[in-house]
Amino acid sequence: MKVISFANQKGGCGKSTIVINLALNFALQKKRVILFDTDPQKSSYETLDIREDKLFKVVAVYSDIYQTLEKYEPYYDYAMIDTPPHDNEIVTVSVVCSDLVIIPVQDSPLDIRSTKVTVDLIRKAKTLNPDLKCYFLLSRIQPQTVLAKELAEILTNLYETDILNTQISNRVSYKYSLIYGKSVTEMFNSDAAATEINDLSNEILNILKS
Repeated sequence: MKVISFANQKGGCGKSTIVINLALNFALQKKRVILFDTDPQKSSYETLDIREDKLFKVVAVYSDIYQTLEKYEPYYDYAMIDTPPHDNEIVTVSVVCSDLVIIPVQDSPLDIRSTKVTVDLIRKAKTLNPDLKCYFLLSRIQPQTVLAKELAEILTNLYETDILNTQISNRVSYKYSLIYGKSVTEMFNSDAAATEINDLSNEILNILKS
């Protein structure tokens, strides 16, 4: 089972929105996926709980994440972990147990600087898990702006961590679809947001295969 954690100790970066959309995208492709919501606010868990079809399993867990991953490993191909926006043991353990960590970050100087805590945590985790892969994901950006491009370059140079090619823009369709516990690919298949999620899904799958 491949484990993908989404982590940033700076809140407001769209982390839960991305996790929900990706997990639904994987499930709609008939992949065996499970989502662990480790944030006490339970944003992912409660958003998906309104779905009648229960397309995939969502588990709220606030401790013993390593043991929980072991419990479900035989039954799923992919596990996604939505971590809380603060420093605690479950974030550290989730990162150490991961094959891939995605750090969503907004294209603002304040958000880029505040990401240092998360980057430092991942660097420490790599001493225990040398095969851990990590990428930044530009999230909630204004598409096609010079600012986003310049800040992406600063982010790369500052932390020496790669950035995913796919970017998630600040679009109303993301917010609207979550009202119904759905992904943008379900509700707005021809929308630009759906293209972003499909591209992100394919990019992550390719990284995990490499």
